[in-house]
Amino acid sequence: MSEEEPEMDGPEAVDECADHTRVRDREATRQRILDSARELFTRDGYAQVSSRRIAAHAGVNVALINRYFGAKRGLLAEVVAEEAVFPGVFEGDPATLPRRIAEQLVHRARGEATPLQRALEHSAGDPDLQAIYAERLESAMLVPLAGHLSGPDARTRASLAVLTILGLGTLRRVEGATALAEGDAGELTERFTSIIAACLAETVSPQSGPSGD
Repeated sequence: MSEEEPEMDGPEAVDECADHTRVRDREATRQRILDSARELFTRDGYAQVSSRRIAAHAGVNVALINRYFGAKRGLLAEVVAEEAVFPGVFEGDPATLPRRIAEQLVHRARGEATPLQRALEHSAGDPDLQAIYAERLESAMLVPLAGHLSGPDARTRASLAVLTILGLGTLRRVEGATALAEGDAGELTERFTSIIAACLAETVSPQSGPSGD
């Protein structure tokens, strides 16, 4: 027969209850700051929002932003991390990975990014955002994509695919990708699938040149 743990009473029980309350309060405050940052970044863009505005919106002292997140940049990193780059794209049959990536690219080309993603595109030149995007590029795209591939040069092949993905983002910022947004979704998906499949292929078939004597 196992011994039951003795029930705590007195000062120990009060202290433990107080500790749990403080933890819950800290978590609630942290989440409130994060929610405020997400809302303000989405509405006004990253560069236009200060730590003081976020603190005022969350109803907390601005010092708590530094305590929980280090600085506004830390807040941005957590907000961006919550935005899945390609939700679920690396799950499933490796043979259909190019099509899954292509389908996500078509969604992006047709302006179906999240409100936060669209807002952050306007702050793309901000050094904080560039640094965080570089970190996300490594942790959320290159590493998992290379890990999903078999055969040699997985990192190189993953980089080729990511180059195509980033190129779409650049086109949207510079020109709006209007032609892609207005194109037929099915045809765009097929074209993107062929491009991504070629990037991820283990070998490249040599092109035959003109025949001659």
